[in-house]
Amino acid sequence: SGISGDMTIGALLDAGAPRIDVAGLARALSALGVGGYRLTYEHTRVGPLRAGSFDVVVDPGPHRHHHRDWGSVRGLIEGARAAGLGAGVVERALSIFGELAAAEAAVHGVPVETVHFHEVGAIDAIVDIVGTAWCLEQLGIDRCFVGPLPGGPPGYITREHGRLPVPAPATVWLLEGFPVVVGDGEGELVTPTGAA
Repeated sequence: SGISGDMTIGALLDAGAPRIDVAGLARALSALGVGGYRLTYEHTRVGPLRAGSFDVVVDPGPHRHHHRDWGSVRGLIEGARAAGLGAGVVERALSIFGELAAAEAAVHGVPVETVHFHEVGAIDAIVDIVGTAWCLEQLGIDRCFVGPLPGGPPGYITREHGRLPVPAPATVWLLEGFPVVVGDGEGELVTPTGAA
């Protein structure tokens, strides 16, 4: 249950097979010129159900400690158009990432242009958001709809910035106006990237 960037891509790859696959996604993402990660995709079981499991595995190394601000992330995505990423994918990815940047800016009380994404999170979020935009474009999906999302029980998670409430403040900001079932499930069931 819930939604994250990885879960979204896993579901879209599963639903779109064989029309789209992880190899095609990897080729499309190469237009970003971002390294330091690899993609995994496999079929798995969640209880009695078959599902597509996608993951962005960030390589260990010194790049993990760098940060990207919203302007540099936007520049990467815009630059991918010249490297062959479709205009529709770029526009959709910029829109989604813009929502995430606005949420982070709102909850941290900083201007949107100064929002920083930590390198591990930045790589994962860039791949998840651009990858989702690519999958939607390849499948010809113009609009998405969502039912009530599981809010999970109130609790806390520890991140680079310290202890944060669950759901994360950016997730709460992004889900304003959407139905959420608080107390359903456990842990962080809706991530900021999934909410965006």
